[in-house]
Amino acid sequence: MKYKVSISSSAEADLKNLALFLLQMMSIEGAYKYLHAMQLEIMSLSVLADLYHPSNFMDVRAYNPKTCHMVSHNKKWVYIFHIENDSVIIDRIRPAKLIAK
Repeated sequence: MKYKVSISSSAEADLKNLALFLLQMMSIEGAYKYLHAMQLEIMSLSVLADLYHPSNFMDVRAYNPKTCHMVSHNKKWVYIFHIENDSVIIDRIRPAKLIAK
């Protein structure tokens, strides 16, 4: 099944804050590449979301009992999402080290 991917206002704020941080730490081109890679990972959930099961992590389940999570390719970020009908909704994007079991 192919899902429509939507980003909540909270996840948009997470991305905006990350972008501001990255611009302080690297070049504009580097920040763009980093964020673009994250965008591709998020969009991959349009076809991969069914592979993830509801999370056992309490920090993730706080958003929704059926919330799932996907760890980024560099293992620094966790994409917290849930499936609602034909949509994947990204609830938050959190630093992986802040997610407690």
